[in-house]
Amino acid sequence: MLISIIVLFVFFFQRNLFGYIDPGTGSLLFSALFGIIGALFFLSKALVIKLKTMSFSKSKNIETEASKKARIIIYGEDKRYYNVFKPIIEELIKLEIPVIYYSSSEDDQIFEIKNDLLHTEFIGVGNKAYAKLNFIEADICLMTTPNLDVFQLKRSKGVKKYVHIFHAPSEAALYCLYSLDFFDAVLLNGENQIADIRELEETRGTKVKELEIIGSTYLDELNKKKEDALKSINKLNDKETVLIAPSWGMNGLLTRFGEKLIDPILESGYYVIIRPHPQSNIVEKDMLERLKNKYKDNANIEWDFNRDNIYSLSKADVMISDFSGVIFDYAFLFDKPTIIPNFTFDKRGYDAVELKEETWTFRTLPNISVSIDENNFSNIANIVNNTINNASLKDNIIKAKEDAYKFRGEAAKKGALALSKILTDLN
Repeated sequence: MLISIIVLFVFFFQRNLFGYIDPGTGSLLFSALFGIIGALFFLSKALVIKLKTMSFSKSKNIETEASKKARIIIYGEDKRYYNVFKPIIEELIKLEIPVIYYSSSEDDQIFEIKNDLLHTEFIGVGNKAYAKLNFIEADICLMTTPNLDVFQLKRSKGVKKYVHIFHAPSEAALYCLYSLDFFDAVLLNGENQIADIRELEETRGTKVKELEIIGSTYLDELNKKKEDALKSINKLNDKETVLIAPSWGMNGLLTRFGEKLIDPILESGYYVIIRPHPQSNIVEKDMLERLKNKYKDNANIEWDFNRDNIYSLSKADVMISDFSGVIFDYAFLFDKPTIIPNFTFDKRGYDAVELKEETWTFRTLPNISVSIDENNFSNIANIVNNTINNASLKDNIIKAKEDAYKFRGEAAKKGALALSKILTDLN
């Protein structure tokens, strides 16, 4: 639009000029002109975003002592990461380190924490949140969100170090491509998450990140809730319960199999809980609505969209999943195996596609789970019964836990100390 206006202006208001510009020079001049116009255009866009961000911040933000002094900004892209960040925030407060918490969930439980050293703020979702985050200033920005500087979420020049924290024991190679390439440090659940990060750094020639094993704040919090969850179980009947807890996307259980898997489980007389991945509610709504509508009159099926999965995990006699991190939640908290349909994981679009060897997750899953072939879904009753009564996989689960879930019960304290050390090193 801007270019068209300039061309029209020149056309209508030009005077008679007698001169000659050779084609090569003319092309060079026009390229330079359009280059300048393009640069001004994008600079103006950046300025508009910055002004909007400042305006948004002034209108929504009440300045507190924490917001004036905070050297750590934490971003929670969804309220479901409350169990990841809450324990670390509490430990940082004990260390008298002010924290700013930006959330993209208006009903985030973090807002219920009241302390002079914590400033909380809802910053919107999507581009509105990124407009704020792309210009923040802090020594450290901590987040579970991957793909920093790959898509809309950019590194702010005002942040000295970006730190990623894992929210599941599975490794980064099962994130989408370039997930952690531009982070400065990563807080790990266990030793299993180191190898793929180092291999991808070497393969891509990216910066070597600081890696610190702290354990899992997420699993620590669920473990605290487990006893209460088990006490609160009130089964509607004496039927054994099968929990279907898939991941999302093209490799997700519901996407791949849907009613082809659900029907034979129901026909075998089990009570079924379906707990879709939270991302399915965003990108796979049509599929979920279709399945919910199909089974709406079936009394033996329950849909779980609650924030915490611990209540469904506690009710389940057995779980069926795919490659979701919930498999490790179930194994590490209840020492129980999972049934996994036998299919090839499509690595396209994931960091795993660039690894020379198989990932820890796919090497470990066969040792802590029971496989079922798609053509054998009709025999699901026998497989469920055999899995429920299978005690031989417990030793493998304990070994996997030793690799992937370190410092059980101590993750919050270790995470806060790791962040404190980074702050000290930045001085």
